[in-house]
Amino acid sequence: MTMAPEVTASRRATAGLWPWAMAAGGVLFLIGGPLHPNSDSSLPESQATAELIGGGTWIPSHALILAGAIGYLIGLFGLARSRMPLSTSARRAAWVAEVGAVLLAVEGVFHLGAFLDEDAALAGDSTPILSTHMALSLVVYPLFTFAVGALAVLSRRTLTHPVVGAVGAIGAVAFGVAPALVGLAGIEALALLFPLGGALIALWFTVVGVTALIRGLSGRAVASPAG
Repeated sequence: MTMAPEVTASRRATAGLWPWAMAAGGVLFLIGGPLHPNSDSSLPESQATAELIGGGTWIPSHALILAGAIGYLIGLFGLARSRMPLSTSARRAAWVAEVGAVLLAVEGVFHLGAFLDEDAALAGDSTPILSTHMALSLVVYPLFTFAVGALAVLSRRTLTHPVVGAVGAIGAVAFGVAPALVGLAGIEALALLFPLGGALIALWFTVVGVTALIRGLSGRAVASPAG
């Protein structure tokens, strides 16, 4: 039995690990994010920081988030190299997001390892691992999230519904500006941008991965970019 050309093209475009990696990365991020311990603002800064990075859920939360970031980088690499009919600008955004995802994974190692600075933080000493994470986040988060946001918008209907893309882009911008607004500007009220933005990005990755898997199984044609 010979499959129609559009069915074959759809299955080729969505073949490989990238849809699974994207979906898994999103799910892992969605699980790890809510486990993140909260900071007690009523405590002195050194004690609050020590309790935060020494919290019982710090390691499982950031281990899951790091695993999610690895899922993102595998998924984006596969997507960027796939036969998905992305526009030139969308594919370029995918490659930039891939670079950002690699750096996000590197930053995630320091983020996870920040618990090793608990005693130093409590004593008011330097916290090299935590400080490295915070410095990297100022550059890595915007690079990764703005590229993902651009991909979500520029891909139009190729990856998923445009409304889902818009939601993902909003989450990406929120997460990307959070380090500067909270870490540098000290606007603690905007700390909610981290969990909110991270969850919306994770949902976008999950939906894109699941959509690609469904299209591949059903043979549904993948939308080509207009123009």
